Amino acid sequence: MSFKPPGQCPACGEWVPRGAMACDDCGACAKSGWKGNSQIYDGLDLPDEDFDYDEFVEREFGSSKPGRGISRDLFWRWVAAIVLAVMVLGYLWAAF
Repeated sequence: MSFKPPGQCPACGEWVPRGAMACDDCGACAKSGWKGNSQIYDGLDLPDEDFDYDEFVEREFGSSKPGRGISRDLFWRWVAAIVLAVMVLGYLWAAF
């Protein structure tokens, strides 16, 4: 007899709600026979449970984050200085 929700997925054991067409956790469905066939994922090069994302990023992109040019603090100081200069020039222009 084939599996029909609700109940535990025969492939991964997670709860499958009533009316679901596939398991939310592993993707097993009626078309796959609710079988946990891990060979269908071979060749996808998916990371396993031991995958360390931080180590991967450091290895691929280096340990330091790429520079963003000027710092955020310096950027806002320049914006404030330009706005202040425009206001002063506008005041002087209106005064003459």
